Parts: sequence; structure tokens; C-alpha cells
Amino acid sequence: MRFTIVGIEYQLGEIEIDLLRDHPEYAPVLAKTGMPRHYQSELPLHELAAKAASKLLSAHSSEAAQIGALLLVTQSSEFHLPSTAALVHDALGLAPEVMSIDLNQGCSGFVQALCIAVPLTASHGNVLIVCADRYRAKLRTGDRSTESIFSDAASAVLVGRDGPLTLGFQSHHTEGSGARLLQQRTGETLTMAGAEVFLWTRNRVVKQILRALDTEITLGHRIRTAVLHQASKLVVETIQSTLPTGTEVPTNFETVGNTVSSSIPILLAQESAILKRSGSTLLSGFGVGLSSSVVVIRHG
Repeated sequence: MRFTIVGIEYQLGEIEIDLLRDHPEYAPVLAKTGMPRHYQSELPLHELAAKAASKLLSAHSSEAAQIGALLLVTQSSEFHLPSTAALVHDALGLAPEVMSIDLNQGCSGFVQALCIAVPLTASHGNVLIVCADRYRAKLRTGDRSTESIFSDAASAVLVGRDGPLTLGFQSHHTEGSGARLLQQRTGETLTMAGAEVFLWTRNRVVKQILRALDTEITLGHRIRTAVLHQASKLVVETIQSTLPTGTEVPTNFETVGNTVSSSIPILLAQESAILKRSGSTLLSGFGVGLSSSVVVIRHG
């Protein structure tokens, strides 16, 4: 099924955090995280999400009128009910007929939402994917394994039917036995076993990505760019070292930190030429769940 990315916009948290200025005790971890700057939001989550989406709809008003579905990816919902999608639907003034649902996913959430959105365009027209999280509100003060990594942000991607793109290889992996490695119990702060999550990424996610590369090569498609979840400098560089020479691996963890489900959309927004070039692009989202999703977007 052919599709197009009509546009992408994003909104970072309104409070900028300079790690060395605000948390000088975290200086030793910078060599691994590569994240000197983070962003925090005090806005209600649905308002942060609506800010990103409003930018997108304003820039593409004619396509916005054809939206038939809203997929809201978050793990920072303020309410057990209603869904955050319902609140964002109202804030954007979408038509009552627009199907709106939440996807409770983290760093793999955008890739999963895209795989749902593309076939959904056949029956619902344009699909709006909004990713939004306020992880910093979940963190325990003094926990350098998390305070030195996560940023608050929202992103919005409008997916339309027809166009120059198709989905190629896709793979989804869920390992609930590793849930304890990155979790937040209701009413408590988030905990992360960073070293163990890194080992899982190196052992599981890398294999998944390499299988995607091998499959696409067998089918005669060249993957030119790998857009990875911006987990940290160590994680991204470890994955990059396993890829074929010449594979482009753009990064932005240096400037915005780890924005959870928004990391891939924000990177695509900042590197807008990626989806316009010949060749294929691999997207890889991975993390909490434990969950990992890989999809290849073929161009032309």
C-alpha cells in the first residue's frame, strides 16, 4: 500500500535543562549518554500534545480536513479515563467521526503506530499520529540513570494514502519477562536498570535490525539510512557499529535528549530530506516493554 508523510511537527518541553549547570554531579555520565541538554514541561500532557498537532494542522489545513483517525501514543496519561486521544481530539476541534484511540507504548510506539496507520488510510483517509510523553514527571530526584537521559516532548505526523512510500520489512518483538528493567508502578517513580536494558538492546535489537537489512538486500532494496530511537550516545553508536559501511545514522540526542516515542518523529522532522531521497529508510524503536519494532520505508 502506497502512502505519504504529509508533514511532521514537534514541541519540546518549555523548560530547558543544562545538565552541567543544573546537575553538575551528573558530569561523569555524559560520556555515555551524550546528552548535555534536556527539556521539561509543566503543561498537562494533552496540551503539550495539542501544541505539536496544532502546528502540523495549521501548516497542512487542506489535508487536515481529511483526517479520519487519530492515534495517540503515550505512557504519561493524566487520567485513567477518558483517553488522552479524546482530550486531544477536542483540543484540535476534530470532527466527531474521527476515530481516536490511545496506544500505551513507549520508545517503540511511533514505529508501531505507523504500521497501524498506513493500512488504516485505506478506510479512514489521513491518519494523525501524535506521540507525547512527560517522563521527567516520573523520575526520582537524584536518579542519574534517568534524570540524565529523558526529555519531555510531543510530535505529530500526518500520514496520507497514496504517495511515493511503501512499507517493506517489519518486525515486532515483545519480551514481557524484562518488564522490571524499565517500569513505573502506579503512584511510584520510574526505575530503569540501564546496563541490563543496554545488553538487551545489543543482543536482541541489533539482531532484529540486521535481519531487516539482510531481508531487504535479498529483495533488491538498499537501506540508505537507519533512523534509530535516540536512547543514548552509547546505544546509538553501538548499533551503528554493526551496520554496513556507508549507512547514514542521523542523531539528535546531543540537542534534545531521549524524547521517548517522539524521538524518531523529531529526528525525521529535523532531517526532512531523509524521506525524499532514493533508497530505503529503516526505523527502529525499542525500550520499555521490553518492546522493539523495526520497519523499512521504501522510497519510489
